[in-house]
Amino acid sequence: MKRIATVVLAGVLMMSGCSLAPTYKRPDSVTAEDWSSVQEGASQADQGLARDIPWRSFFQSPALQQVVETALANNRDLKTAALNVQKTQALYRIERSKLLPEITAAGSGEYQKDFGGNTVETYKAGLAMPSYEIDLFGRVDNLSQVALNTYLSTEEARKSVTISLIAQSANAYLQLTSDMETLTLSKESLETRRQTYELVDKSYQNGVATRQDLSQARIALESARVNTVLYTRLVQLDKNALVVILGTRNLEGIPMAANLEKSAVMDGIPVGLSSEVLLSRPDILQAEFSLKAAGANIGAARAAFYPRIALTGSLGYSSTDLGDLFSSSDAGAWGLGPSISIPIFNGGRNKALLKAAKIDQEIAVVNYEKTLQVAFKEVADALAARETLGRQLEAQGMLVQASQEAYDLSLMRYTEGVDSFLSVLDAQRSLFASQTTQIDLQRQELANRVSLYKVLGGGLEG
Repeated sequence: MKRIATVVLAGVLMMSGCSLAPTYKRPDSVTAEDWSSVQEGASQADQGLARDIPWRSFFQSPALQQVVETALANNRDLKTAALNVQKTQALYRIERSKLLPEITAAGSGEYQKDFGGNTVETYKAGLAMPSYEIDLFGRVDNLSQVALNTYLSTEEARKSVTISLIAQSANAYLQLTSDMETLTLSKESLETRRQTYELVDKSYQNGVATRQDLSQARIALESARVNTVLYTRLVQLDKNALVVILGTRNLEGIPMAANLEKSAVMDGIPVGLSSEVLLSRPDILQAEFSLKAAGANIGAARAAFYPRIALTGSLGYSSTDLGDLFSSSDAGAWGLGPSISIPIFNGGRNKALLKAAKIDQEIAVVNYEKTLQVAFKEVADALAARETLGRQLEAQGMLVQASQEAYDLSLMRYTEGVDSFLSVLDAQRSLFASQTTQIDLQRQELANRVSLYKVLGGGLEG
């Protein structure tokens, strides 16, 4: 028996560690090597990484910092992602435990009496190893690697949710601030048009203005009232959306900004000179770990074609007298026995499982490449917007200034009786439209900074 045990243990030591899984190789990049096609004038300053910028440094407004902090503490999606990580970690520990033998302790007592009145008492106590698979071909280890990479993939998914949540909460707050600023502008416009209507009404009563002028002034007044009601509703909808993102009952304690501040969000985010910075994005790492898991699953499927060897063992005591259970040297015994299972016929199930595992790996490769392409597009879009939004916002500012001057001139010419009231209305509408567009462009410019920070993988560091 000792010789058998020695041979078995020697075989385990010589053959353990064999793996049939394919060697992992990261797929070749399917995107451009750099951002030269969408970013002009890249310099050495761009060699920094957005992911190294803490979100508290990126969001320079205390109000935005509080919004992000509240979202990270209460958002339900993030909590679900964190629980999924804990779950997959536990599943990995389950698979990992199969690499070690399971030891159980048991004790029993039995009392028997035959028809002749003779009685027999038997007591047993000991340790047992029910069935320990010797992982000769790496089946158990590969399944453990599948669980490990699934866990790591889920952890990267949590990080991706975190980054998205930070950007989502910031953009929701910027949208609310933008609509609140537009609502204030609408109220000011409503008051201005009310005063204009009263002025035209007095002129009409004095026989200076026409009835058409009065009707046009009324149309302008009611249009301003409609805009005020519209943005009142939009502000409330923005608040409702922000409450859901923050995971709170209401916005109590969240400071409301009166207008968009350019300094609220860091400008000049470094994007790096090479597109390889995308390889550290959580969603791409998630896809890569899924690809590794698929490769390990192939190893497990291949191992199913080979024999499985298991060991069972026991060590314990047995006695007819409970008091002598552990004291008698003759009461102790141990046993060790190997067993082997060889696949002979299973209707092609193992071949089908191996084929399915290989197809899963091909799907994982395609998903990895697609994720990389989407990531590159997101960064390219954000860079393209950054190149134009600044110039567009500057031009819009000049348009607002020109519209204000045109409105002031038209109103002066009307009050002096030089021009018709229609020119005042046109100038008034143009001014309001240019001002609302300017506010929205300011929001877009800030939101683009947030988007670029997100798509470059920033936000994991507080």
